[in-house]
Amino acid sequence: MRRWFISLKDPVTSWNRFKLGLVIFLVGVALLFIAGPIHIGLHFFALAVLLCGFAIAMTGYAGIFLQRITSLNPKKHQSIHRDD
Repeated sequence: MRRWFISLKDPVTSWNRFKLGLVIFLVGVALLFIAGPIHIGLHFFALAVLLCGFAIAMTGYAGIFLQRITSLNPKKHQSIHRDD
């Protein structure tokens, strides 16, 4: 689980995952319009492909979003030295 969370913070991996999911999503949309009216089984197959592409794209987008949000937060100093 921790390794998966760390991989979300890598912007290149997240961007590639987003692009892959977007391509799969677009293939699902094309299948939905082309093969959907032909047979009901193909319609549900196209919906499954579309939803898988959406899920993959959203994990990539979550990684990009997480990286952007964490870069907005300035690093806090780990130790504060006070002279009393």
